[in-house]
Amino acid sequence: MGVTCGLVLLVMTTAAPLEFTITPAATGQQTVRVALPLPEGFLHARETLRIRPGATAPGKVGVCALTWYPARPGKPRSARRAMVTFGAQFANSRPAHFAATPVPDPASGELRATVRVDTKQGTVMLLTAGTMLYARPIAPPRTATAPPRVEVVESNAQYRWERVFYPDEVWPRVIELRCDARGGIVAIAHLQNHTPGYGRAPDFGWAVYGKAASLSLDGQPVGETPATHGFAEGKPSEARLQGGKFQFYHPSADLKRRGAIEAQLVDRGLDYRYYACREAERVPMQQGSWRRAELVISPAGFARLTPTLRSPHKLTVDPKLWDQLYGVGLPLDLSAQPELTKLAQFHRDAILHCQLEGDDWGNVSGYNGLTHPASVFGMNRLNHGRSMFEEGWLSGDDRLVDEAVAWCDNFYDQSIWWGDEQRGGTRYNNILAMNQQPPDGDRSYMWRSNSSVSFCTKGFDCFHLAYEETGDPRFLEAREAQAAYTEQHVTAGLNYTRNVGIADDFLHLYRYTGDRRYVDDALKLFRDLRACLSTGDLFTEGGTPIDPDPPFIFDDTGGYQHPFAKPYIIGYALSGLPELSRILPGEPKLRDVVRAVADFMVDSQDPLGGWRYPHPRSQGLILSQAVEHAWQLEQATELLGPDERYLDTIERVLRQQVQGWLQTGQITGGVTPWELKTGKVKTYAELAQLYPKPRDRDPSRDYTEGEMTFGGCPIEALVYFNEVLGWYLQHRPAARLLAPPEPGSPLAIMLAER
Repeated sequence: MGVTCGLVLLVMTTAAPLEFTITPAATGQQTVRVALPLPEGFLHARETLRIRPGATAPGKVGVCALTWYPARPGKPRSARRAMVTFGAQFANSRPAHFAATPVPDPASGELRATVRVDTKQGTVMLLTAGTMLYARPIAPPRTATAPPRVEVVESNAQYRWERVFYPDEVWPRVIELRCDARGGIVAIAHLQNHTPGYGRAPDFGWAVYGKAASLSLDGQPVGETPATHGFAEGKPSEARLQGGKFQFYHPSADLKRRGAIEAQLVDRGLDYRYYACREAERVPMQQGSWRRAELVISPAGFARLTPTLRSPHKLTVDPKLWDQLYGVGLPLDLSAQPELTKLAQFHRDAILHCQLEGDDWGNVSGYNGLTHPASVFGMNRLNHGRSMFEEGWLSGDDRLVDEAVAWCDNFYDQSIWWGDEQRGGTRYNNILAMNQQPPDGDRSYMWRSNSSVSFCTKGFDCFHLAYEETGDPRFLEAREAQAAYTEQHVTAGLNYTRNVGIADDFLHLYRYTGDRRYVDDALKLFRDLRACLSTGDLFTEGGTPIDPDPPFIFDDTGGYQHPFAKPYIIGYALSGLPELSRILPGEPKLRDVVRAVADFMVDSQDPLGGWRYPHPRSQGLILSQAVEHAWQLEQATELLGPDERYLDTIERVLRQQVQGWLQTGQITGGVTPWELKTGKVKTYAELAQLYPKPRDRDPSRDYTEGEMTFGGCPIEALVYFNEVLGWYLQHRPAARLLAPPEPGSPLAIMLAER
């Protein structure tokens, strides 16, 4: 699935220049490659860009339109995002200002290839700094004889990107090559495992050979004695060739903590081997999943690409552009509240600490503190990734955008089920939850199911954002595969009513593309839900009627036997349905369900500012995850209009987080119930013997005899905080959040016990 850079319509334009800033990651001559967000009507087909200062001639700028604004009657189609590549000379590290102007495309030709693939042998010729090298993937031999398929992703005078697909029944693979006009080369080998079950990866990587006058590894000259560099300790490598003229490196190898480099120079012949993993390391590689090995060769002065192969030079544009494209609002201004400024940055840093390293690098799970690694176990659901992109754009913290791209990369490779049957759905989040034991008892990796699961398939709108940031067609493939799977296999009715939240994915894709198909998909999910509404336009997790008089429920199993409106599940109705109601205001019951769920969330909130799990009167009180529910209520309020009850509910969530952080410097996590804290019971199951009915338990004793916990939290407790905070401050002053808790209130009582 390639990117169409061909242009079909000439439109003369008098658009004002688009100004942007590049903060260089290194000085000297550099290749700048950025995905510019574009105003509607700015760049049309058969146009390119002139960029000043520097690249004044159109042929000196490579432009590839990635996505387009929806067509409008009487107006020519214009680009939303365009990948722009040009060379720039940076004298220092200060931000450099540029202006891009649309001009007619002179059809300036293609980049003279500095890489070439022998498709029969799978060998890559690399030409850089006047040196000819050859590379071949280290991988199991192919058994198939079918010829490869070549796809050109992007081609212009500044950049060429192609992929070569090699089919195989057991080990299909893709060789991917990218090169720029200043000698930078990226070679990626993708390897897929079609052996059944929970497998392990083979020896996999790149072998590079050819004539070379000199080689150094980690600053030490390399000769006939082999030199090595292992990545297990997380140290990046530094290899230089030809007297230091150009560099070899592997952008994510130190984060994956696997494999090694083995290199030597014999009779001016280079033998350089990079192993992304060795068979003896027993790296998890499940059926249908992918592993990747990257090799970058560039002039020595070039700044290194990020671990996701994005340009390291920081792009800054007018924040209004991000709002125009994605509806994210404007950056949060906390200049008058230094405490909240620090708290907002704390959340950004905490999000970064949710990314895993090692065999599951790129996956995002939960937060264990700034000094502890993320947990191996995660929910394996991508629906919180969009907020990471948006926070990165608004705050200017590009690390968050890179983390979100890495999460999408990981999800493509390891979490989407690429098998033939029900292809494109998401694997279940952990086989331990399926009462299966991991291979060899290995709990150092989150083994997923080898099949699709409907209620985990969400967040696929993130792949569109990842594509608009990188131009990588794999993300378009993932977006379409997951959307198609959802259209065919996912309902929001009986069994998994939570799937109504996927309407949010579809409606964001509608916003980005203008494709009405996605509105129809969201509407189908709502109509599925509407068919099994229960008391007061609410619903249960399984879609069966609400039990009017359930027993005390302390775990999910009891809830399945006595269905009830569960805050954690029912809140999904506020992720997408408010927007759908704006698009389809006449759809029966749609607005009613939004209001009913919003009112339920208000009424079921604990006075401390969280929601109990699983039942509104259960012993488990979760505070960190309440931020996601506050975000959901924000969406409802945007449809229904300001309501003091809704604002009060959101305020309670923010206050327990703000006040907890001011006192402890940590995320407020939850509350240990008083029965467990005092030793009255040793297990939650014993609570069923104490309380026949939910009303029999006094939750206020948790405030005086329980214990508030701090530190760890799931990713959703972090990614929505700054957005909810910014939205709240548009309605109420910050002083309400910063004022100490009222004496005698649950929050005051619990914080006083710290």
